[in-house]
Amino acid sequence: MGRFGLTMLLVFACCAAFGAEAPLSGVYLHPVEYADAPGSAEERAALVDAALDKVAACGFTTLIPYANTSAGRDFWPSGSPETSSPGDWDALGVLAEKARARGLRVMPGFCVLISGHEEPRGILAAHPEWALRAADGTPQGYISPANPAARAWVVAHVRSMAAHIRPDGIMLDYLRYPSQGNIRLDPEGEKVFESQAPKDETPAARKVRFQQFKEDAITALMTDLHAMLQEEAPGIRTGLYTWGASVASGSPVGQCWPRWVRAGMLDVLNVSGYCYTENYGEKYMEAFDTRLRDAAALARGAGGQVELTFALGVVTSHGGVKKPEEIGEYLAVARKAGYDGVAAFAWRTMEKYTEDAARAGWFRLSPTPEEQNK
Repeated sequence: MGRFGLTMLLVFACCAAFGAEAPLSGVYLHPVEYADAPGSAEERAALVDAALDKVAACGFTTLIPYANTSAGRDFWPSGSPETSSPGDWDALGVLAEKARARGLRVMPGFCVLISGHEEPRGILAAHPEWALRAADGTPQGYISPANPAARAWVVAHVRSMAAHIRPDGIMLDYLRYPSQGNIRLDPEGEKVFESQAPKDETPAARKVRFQQFKEDAITALMTDLHAMLQEEAPGIRTGLYTWGASVASGSPVGQCWPRWVRAGMLDVLNVSGYCYTENYGEKYMEAFDTRLRDAAALARGAGGQVELTFALGVVTSHGGVKKPEEIGEYLAVARKAGYDGVAAFAWRTMEKYTEDAARAGWFRLSPTPEEQNK
């Protein structure tokens, strides 16, 4: 037995000894590939069957299908005419049902605040007054968490999805502001911010207050989402995709996730592992290790109980895996940094490594029933 196999046995033993939930072994999946496939509903369902058979063969135990897109399109019958997919095929429902038939947990990814990137789409096409704005006042494709009506709509929208498929968990994505530093709030949020300005406020003090206002607004949304999810689906595991320590405090994206860990609102932290030769050169694994360790230190410092996992970007806009062996290398480095769980992004590019994954056991992070009975 190799070193990787011995490590896995230790992980299994620890989980059994302490009654902990098995580490996340998941894969992100974009339903659009099946929702927009030509053919009948039966033919599209057959494509899902074929894909999920391979997902299970890889050893994944959790499916992370996106419930919606960053352009504001839903993959379940949400009842929202601004966001519903054309046609009546319930892609998310079909994926959830067929995943469970294979013993997979279902933890949908949810694009929380983005709805069109630079252009308001989806719900923002109908409510541009809810949108964040560029420096010149042009509405952007991001929902403002500082707007009470927009915040209430987001919570109701996530509730609709949770009520529809009763997921085992949810992976919150785009629960952040855009990365450009000159973003403006929606008109109502901006009015509230301006009303709180003290007399003779300096530009430096205003900048600090604006950052705090943004972080408080997004934390208010996170608080509302957590309360709703615990009411709608008690025991549901709430995860967050994050860029890690670099956005945890004072960042334009305002994603102050250690506050949420400290408050007990997060169960899973999925830290971006998108480090490649393309963006970090030959020392990309060192950069990957540093990113994970920095996030782990912040999570521990927050004092909450959160599972540390990382997003394995098979191919992303930042770069991609060059050979199968690299996947095992990422996992080994992550494990040394204290990360037992992983979520591969995304199935379309992971699929070609199905045989490699099945043979190497990369994603077999929890024992099968047969192994448990030995």
